[in-house]
Amino acid sequence: MRRRSLLALPGLLATPALAQGAAWRPSAPLRYVVPFPPGSSFDLVGRMVAEGAAPLLGQTVVVENRPGAGTLVAVQAVKAMPPDGHAVLMVANSFTVNQTLHRPRPYDAQADFDPLALLVETPHVLVCHPSVASDFTGFVARARQPGAGLSFGSNGQGTSQRMGMEHLKLLAGLNAEHVPYRGVAPMLTDLLAGRVHYTLGNLPDVLQPIADGKLVGLGIVAGARHRLLPDLVTFAELGYPQLVSDTWYGVVMPAGARPEVKAALSAALLESIRRPAARTRLAEIGLDVLAEGAEPLTGRIRRDTATYAEVVRAANLTPG
Repeated sequence: MRRRSLLALPGLLATPALAQGAAWRPSAPLRYVVPFPPGSSFDLVGRMVAEGAAPLLGQTVVVENRPGAGTLVAVQAVKAMPPDGHAVLMVANSFTVNQTLHRPRPYDAQADFDPLALLVETPHVLVCHPSVASDFTGFVARARQPGAGLSFGSNGQGTSQRMGMEHLKLLAGLNAEHVPYRGVAPMLTDLLAGRVHYTLGNLPDVLQPIADGKLVGLGIVAGARHRLLPDLVTFAELGYPQLVSDTWYGVVMPAGARPEVKAALSAALLESIRRPAARTRLAEIGLDVLAEGAEPLTGRIRRDTATYAEVVRAANLTPG
């Protein structure tokens, strides 16, 4: 399934600041591949960044949604593309998970791709259907029962939502079945209907359902309480400070690009996400703009590769 969107007309001139910083420009429309379907915060950020980067690069930016196989469809497609600067891939924590979860290893996140920009991050919020529990204590009591019949949904097999829940299951001794979906929207639909019982969701995706009373917020994985949910306790307060579960969004490209190509793309992506309008809009929905370059993104990739490899090993996880 693909969905494309033209976000700028070709031929627009780059801004003087970017023009002075890098000489390279794409000679054809840029493919901005998003490994999830439309309708999520991931897709929203991708389209905002693509829209802002198009005039800076002087080319049309085509957003291409390519969901499937927990992001593997998009990752492997972009891996096979030439490193000429005309295709980039938006990635999240799942980019680090899948290289460990699958055997044989489908790709090497550091060897097969060049990092360009670390865009945003957001904490995860544990939410459940109101029929399950009204607070974390009640949730744990029910989820620890043998044969409780609970299930948790995720955005896909190798996503950070699944890894976070598997980590919490290990820490708290929970019993639940994992149900993967092809993105946030279908998972939330089933969660709101009670067909699955809980999830660790990106803050922007669960904020409104919590406000509407359609989901119960049980805890947030963050160093401190969040400004948008000041009454929601952190997992450190609940006794689980070691739980690691968040989402970050970045952009990579096939490995082997010339330095001037990487520099131009990185500059355009970062300038786009730093726009005041983008910062304001993303803050309103619970996304914190990082706007950092290749080295910080490399650091996140290394951190999560190590963390999730340990969760996969300890929980004996498989893609199925």
